[in-house]
Order: sequence, then C-alpha cells, then structure tokens
Amino acid sequence: MKKWFPELMDQWSQLSGYQRFERLVSLVLTGAIGCVVLVALYYLVFHVIELLFVQTRDPFDYRVFQAVFDMILTVLIAMEFNNSIVRTMEGRGGFIQVEIVVLIAIMALVRKFMVMDMETIEPMKIVALAAAVLALGLSYWLVRRGGNGSS
Repeated sequence: MKKWFPELMDQWSQLSGYQRFERLVSLVLTGAIGCVVLVALYYLVFHVIELLFVQTRDPFDYRVFQAVFDMILTVLIAMEFNNSIVRTMEGRGGFIQVEIVVLIAIMALVRKFMVMDMETIEPMKIVALAAAVLALGLSYWLVRRGGNGSS
C-alpha cells in the first residue's frame, strides 16, 4: 500500500483518526475524479479526431474550436481539482484551500465565456457572468492578500 500510495501512508501512525479519515476520503475522491478525467480524455481525443478528420468540417470554424476548447478546459478543470485533493493528502495545508477553489471557479467561468455562442446569448447573462468573474477576482485578491499577511 505504501508503495502505491505514499501520500496516503506518509506519517500514517502520527495522524489522528479524523486526519486518517480525511486521507481516505481524499484517496477515494482522487480515484473517482481520475476516472472522470480518463473518460473525458478518451472522449476528447475521440471527438477531436472525429471533428477534424471524419466529419470533414472546416477546422477553422469557430464552433469546432469552441467544442475542442470546451472539452480541453473541462479536463483541465477536473485535473486541477484532483491536484488540489492530492495536495491535501501530502499534507500541504489543511483540506481544500479556498484559493484553489476560487481559481477553479474562475477557470470554469473562463470556460463558459469561451464556449458561449455570442449570437444567441442574452446580454444580461453576459453581465451576470462578468459580475461573477469580478467577484471571484476580488475574492482571489482578498484571499491572497490575507494569506501573505500583507496590508
């Protein structure tokens, strides 16, 4: 077990019961998200090949780019989330860090902006998404400022 999951077993004997529970839950979440990433990666590769070579679409069509970037960003978001869980098992600072959650939320909103169809989107939806990005940016700045101890 230690050979396969060193981050789980590292200092196991010195951990409290709850810390052991956290590590086990983190391992299960890491496995589940890892499976999601692998399936998403399979579909990404399959769809890119299909979009570019099988369907003989124009590879410079913006809808093709939107579909590909949507899939890529979805995989990246899942990987970043999984990475934050692995970091918790390695003992680098508590459970999920607020800073990482805010960054993942920003990535998800950026993904949303990249894949939205500008011809059919309602203007108020764009305003709402822009406000969410500003709020998350402010939250990130506040978290970073508070974490560094600077004024």
